[in-house]
Amino acid sequence: MCLWDVRDGLRCNELIRGQYIPTHFREAHGIHGPDKKRVICLWESCNREFNKESLARHVGEVHLGIVFPCDCGAVFSRKDTLNKHRRACTGLQQ
Repeated sequence: MCLWDVRDGLRCNELIRGQYIPTHFREAHGIHGPDKKRVICLWESCNREFNKESLARHVGEVHLGIVFPCDCGAVFSRKDTLNKHRRACTGLQQ
């Protein structure tokens, strides 16, 4: 559920899935423009500033708790990091 502050303490409350976070921010909250554009995270008044290209990853990792586990027991916050790890992983529980 999107907890983006929209106005006067109200939250968006729209159901979103991890892969659709950037689309939701663009369509529901008007966050668009160059990837290097600075934006403020308004998720439950987080108020941290990011490049637009990093906002969806931040929300997924920090606010939604999206993680990518390996069979060995290691857990990653980014899928690309998991994929890099898997290339060298033996798959044994650590």
